[in-house]
Amino acid sequence: MKISVLCPDLSDNCLGRAYLLAKILQRRYDVEIVGPIIYGRGIWWPLSHDASIRYKCVELGGVVSAYRGFHKLVRMIEGDVMYASKPLLTSFGARLLGRRGDNRPLVLDIDDWEKGSIREHYRSLSFIAKSRYLCGSILQPYRRGSFLNIMFHERLISRADKITVSNRFLQRKFGGELVWHARDTGAFCPARFDGGAVREKLGIDKERKVVMFFGTPRPPKGVEDAMKAVHMINDNKVVLIVVGMGTSKYCRGLMTIGKNMLAERFQCFGLQPFHKLPEFMSMADIVIIPQKKNLATVGQLPAKVFDAMAMAKPIVTTEVSDLPEILEGCGWIVEPGSPAQLAAAMQYVLENPREAEEKGQLARQKCVEKYSWDAMEKVLVKIFSKYE
Repeated sequence: MKISVLCPDLSDNCLGRAYLLAKILQRRYDVEIVGPIIYGRGIWWPLSHDASIRYKCVELGGVVSAYRGFHKLVRMIEGDVMYASKPLLTSFGARLLGRRGDNRPLVLDIDDWEKGSIREHYRSLSFIAKSRYLCGSILQPYRRGSFLNIMFHERLISRADKITVSNRFLQRKFGGELVWHARDTGAFCPARFDGGAVREKLGIDKERKVVMFFGTPRPPKGVEDAMKAVHMINDNKVVLIVVGMGTSKYCRGLMTIGKNMLAERFQCFGLQPFHKLPEFMSMADIVIIPQKKNLATVGQLPAKVFDAMAMAKPIVTTEVSDLPEILEGCGWIVEPGSPAQLAAAMQYVLENPREAEEKGQLARQKCVEKYSWDAMEKVLVKIFSKYE
């Protein structure tokens, strides 16, 4: 059986979820990922190095030419079963439009509450920026952030034959089977990496205590709170390392804040290939996930929690989404938006290395049992075996 995994934008980080689903399904089925490349940016760089995935893509850009490209995209979907990532025009919508007289099953995966994210984004904009956003949404409804795209397709979710979701908020809202952001715990295995050697290669002193944030910083992710928390810890050996820093205006501003606040106690690295993630994470003493709590995060579960769990790292995170449930008994939870609590939790972890190591090992064990590719393969095969 051939499964076409439909991604709304192959050049954006939303490819991460489609890629995860494809890699797990690839163990049992013939799988391809189909989707547009918006404005010719190419396959999202962190995942472009994996030659084991087959991509079928079409370029979209502008206004008039995008509609011709969209019709080409609809015709490219050839699988016996379609698995659409996100209820958006260029994934879910493309299949719905091509479904006339076609009874091939359509499964929809929802990994974020897109409406909540866009509401949070919209209310943060100035009046002029809001006007530009609304015009862009009308002229380019195929863009992932278009409010027309999001609002319209959320209303069509019930037309899917089956739904999967990435967290409990989405399950309560839309129903469906729960498929966590699983990790390959064979690849993410601490025994395979020498954190000391990685530090030496990157020029990081072995005496440093590394607090690591992993991922592309955005306002809801709370990196400013992490900076403030590290600043509160009166120990020059404690450093904050951000891996995944982008080149956006927001990221450039963060780098300036980090250098001004923490000086040599702040260091950042750019976007990394996915296969490099465990190597970087191996040098962390603590992994932090300082999510803020708002409309953008209540329906979002950071995938990096499973990276850190698989690598047996002590994890300090905020009480957002399903993080308290996932880290119950194997992590530290603090209130969102509280740098003081974040600092206190990190200080405790650093002062209690034996407990930190024990909880890290418990986190890995839990990840292997509940949040690994092996665990999620059972869920997905149960869904898709009905269509064989």
